[in-house]
Amino acid sequence: MKNVSTALTSIWANKGRSVLTVLGVVIGVSAVTTLTALGQGLQADVSKLVQGFGTNILTVVSGKIDPSSSGGNQANFLAGTVLTEADVVALRALPELEYVVPASVVPGELTAGSNVATPTLLGVEPEFFQAVDVLDLTLGRVFTESSTDEMVLAKPIAETLFGTAEAALNQQVSLGTKFTYTVVGVAESGEGSSSVFGDQFSSLGLMSFQAAEVVNERVTIFRIFLKAEGGADQAAAARDAARAALLESHNGVEDFTVLTQEDLLDLFNQFLSLATAMVSAIAGISLLVGGIGIMNIMLVTVTERTREIGLRKALGATRAQIAWQFLTEAVVVTLIGGVIGILISVLVGLVVAAQTPLTPVLSLSVVGVALGVSVAEGLLFGVWPALRAARKDPIEALRYE
Repeated sequence: MKNVSTALTSIWANKGRSVLTVLGVVIGVSAVTTLTALGQGLQADVSKLVQGFGTNILTVVSGKIDPSSSGGNQANFLAGTVLTEADVVALRALPELEYVVPASVVPGELTAGSNVATPTLLGVEPEFFQAVDVLDLTLGRVFTESSTDEMVLAKPIAETLFGTAEAALNQQVSLGTKFTYTVVGVAESGEGSSSVFGDQFSSLGLMSFQAAEVVNERVTIFRIFLKAEGGADQAAAARDAARAALLESHNGVEDFTVLTQEDLLDLFNQFLSLATAMVSAIAGISLLVGGIGIMNIMLVTVTERTREIGLRKALGATRAQIAWQFLTEAVVVTLIGGVIGILISVLVGLVVAAQTPLTPVLSLSVVGVALGVSVAEGLLFGVWPALRAARKDPIEALRYE
């Protein structure tokens, strides 16, 4: 405790220098903890989204993706479609699947008078609402399977175009100059949607799959949503059955992937881990630079306090006591930097939570690791200055100055 008190006195006596000394530690710790808190908050939000979809929901996407491995081209997840109507027919023949809903993307924006909205336009079948529990139809009805002039709008899109959701019912919206649709229903994000990713479901415009075919002038299937019969325990069996059926439909070429909700979560975690590793590496460089700065300042401190070291040794202080004094000071400096970095992360988290739908999660384990890294940095970069102080000859030290 005496060493800590001495260290705090020395730091306070050189406030400006101390601030510059801990700056690298502050930047490094705050960067890592902030990113980790954002990542954990995002992961919690994605987990909620997955649960909202339903654990027995599967998605067929184009391209071969291995969710259990970091290898392969995960960008295939965004690739163009290779899925066909024959795949839909093959999947609907499986008793393991309750719903099979193809989805097609339609480009363009919607207009109603002078009002313009740019929703995500999807061509789906009416069973989409039963297959994927992320939207609740709150007003009106669902379009019919064969309709080519009806549309269901998410509530925010309806409000953008018509002022209120109620006013949108039975009104006309235009897609470009060639297509006009009657708004037959208004939907809202369901309880299963997450705070962040709920926004994408709040900007949907849904039309029938046939209507999308008319607009695109061909059949394009971007995704196929599947709902397994039974609960989550049937998802794996349904995935295997769907994969076998699609392999047969594609003549043995596996240019598709059947993903469970856990697979999608694993894919997201891979992307998140990569981003975290990249930023952590940059933050590590900041910590290294900060550590070198601390070592430099501690060497200067040892030189400045040479006479003090000689006096303490003359009064009976051992080498170990001198070494621990300066090593403690280095640890206190880095620990203060770590605490400041964590406080900055907490402040950033509060701002993000207040200004965005995302709620960062700064766990006690992350705080503990950040403080541990700070202490370890002080020990690592404080050893040399501490040993240099301990090895000073007391007679030469007393004659210094």
